[in-house]
Amino acid sequence: MARLALLTVFAVLVLASPATATFPGRNGVLVYSQSTSSGDQEPPRDTSAILTQRSRSADPRVLVKCELADGAPSSGDCTARDFRSLSFSPDGRLIAFDSGERIGIIAAGGGPVTLLPAVTSDDGDPAFTPNGKRIVFTGANDHGSTDLYMRRVDGSGTPRMLINDAGQPAFSVRGVLTYVRSGNVYLRLPKHGKRRWVTSGVSPDWSPDGKRLVIIRPRPSLTFDSPIGRIYTVRPGGHGLTRVGREAYASSPVWSPNGRLIAYDGFDLGVYVRVVGSQAQAKEWAPTQFSGESGSIASFSPVWRPLR
Repeated sequence: MARLALLTVFAVLVLASPATATFPGRNGVLVYSQSTSSGDQEPPRDTSAILTQRSRSADPRVLVKCELADGAPSSGDCTARDFRSLSFSPDGRLIAFDSGERIGIIAAGGGPVTLLPAVTSDDGDPAFTPNGKRIVFTGANDHGSTDLYMRRVDGSGTPRMLINDAGQPAFSVRGVLTYVRSGNVYLRLPKHGKRRWVTSGVSPDWSPDGKRLVIIRPRPSLTFDSPIGRIYTVRPGGHGLTRVGREAYASSPVWSPNGRLIAYDGFDLGVYVRVVGSQAQAKEWAPTQFSGESGSIASFSPVWRPLR
């Protein structure tokens, strides 16, 4: 049963493909997703939530939660049952997220969830544009991959196709779009829409000043397709590739709005935060724990709220 809990949480982490953009400002609360399972208890209960936490020692606060009892909604707001790939708007007022097949929007202070109309059979991985009026997101295509689309945050108007066969989008404060295709990070330049290869890797996130990217380079020894590996930073031109810390099984790295910290998922460990440029050990922020009888808990998909 413990192994089943481990595999369940692992599946959640792999599905939580990051699509973020860190915009500049003061560091607000760290926001993350959390999923829990009741283990051997009857009826089985599963909870998905978005939590905020001001510091490592502070108690987390629930922004939205959906609890299922034996697969049926039992409490909370189950307009959305999944909360993955969180992304803050540049002004820190809204959070967009992947709800499973549609894009969800919620106020940074909590409240009801709004699901945007579906564009494809599986919309996901939203990231805000620098002006905060639109989001770029992935949509399923007919050959098993995803394309990138752009739409208004309020769901009005007609979504526009941007790039074929691409995923994991993120905009810099300078308006440069980065994305992933076939295990490589690319840029889409704003003036002419030309593509530029940066480096091999996945899960890109821009530094707040738009001068560097943080990425994951998956470990060659992993036999599954996942965004888990070592953390690096790199310049948009592909130069200055630098390893961050010694973590070997990390995913979903994101910058803090002041550019001094990086948060990430530590596979089967939880959400961690480390100081950029320091070799000091990263600090646990929120846990991931496994227990066959009492259940499991997975914390993932961290993102900081920018304050201006």
